[in-house]
Amino acid sequence: MSPEQILHLLTQEYTLMLATNDDDITRVKQIREEVYTAKYNKPIEFLNSIGVLFDEDDKQSFIYLLKHNATNKYIGTVRVFFMNKYTPSQILPMQQTVKSENIKLFLEKLPVVEISRGALIRELPHHNTFTALQLRTLLTYGLMVTTRINFFLYSSLTVFSIMENALYRILKRQDVNFKQIAESVDSYGTKRTPFAIERKKLLQDTEENMGKVTRYYLKELCQNPEKLWDFIDNNPYLERSDIHLDKICKLFSEYGDDVDLALLLAENKDYSIA
Repeated sequence: MSPEQILHLLTQEYTLMLATNDDDITRVKQIREEVYTAKYNKPIEFLNSIGVLFDEDDKQSFIYLLKHNATNKYIGTVRVFFMNKYTPSQILPMQQTVKSENIKLFLEKLPVVEISRGALIRELPHHNTFTALQLRTLLTYGLMVTTRINFFLYSSLTVFSIMENALYRILKRQDVNFKQIAESVDSYGTKRTPFAIERKKLLQDTEENMGKVTRYYLKELCQNPEKLWDFIDNNPYLERSDIHLDKICKLFSEYGDDVDLALLLAENKDYSIA
């Protein structure tokens, strides 16, 4: 599979988007219900009771959706939980199951984020080029791209995630180099491991594999920013000044589509955007 095929898949055949309204949240819940009832073999009532379908942490998160354009079917979702000095929750979602003093050391400097609730439906639309396994792997990358977009828009110091080994290996092949920070835990019969990585390191390491797709969606936001700004304005824990879209758009305007990563990461003093 070529980079051009992957770019076409994740920008033309599928669309990545931020969940910004009640209809979007309903779609998120539907995907989670389909995926997690099968994954954990638990009834919907149980999943509701433990907040898997939606909980308070979702109100303190950027939540993304992945849509298949030809069928207009929503097939995936992931969330980026954020914690800053204004947020009501000052613990990560993973800390509900992982009891580690090591994690607390990472939280001494804010803001931080945690990637969680990643879900792809089981029956994906047929693809004429990619096998079912290849498609699932590429769409997993697509969900990772949504978090990468978020990390350019919203500056954090550290990115956390608790995941199964299979997902860790998929991401590792795309140079997403998370480091284990605590012992693995059992969650309803599934072994998951806590990881962390510096935000800038994640963006630098994944630039070659995910840079073009990320830039495509950042430029789309420059053209159509209204839904993003509505989301920020309606979120009690975020301010427009927290989001770096205007400065990113200025960089695209001045330097073109291939603006240097160093500029986007605020390593140039004239464009300090992070």
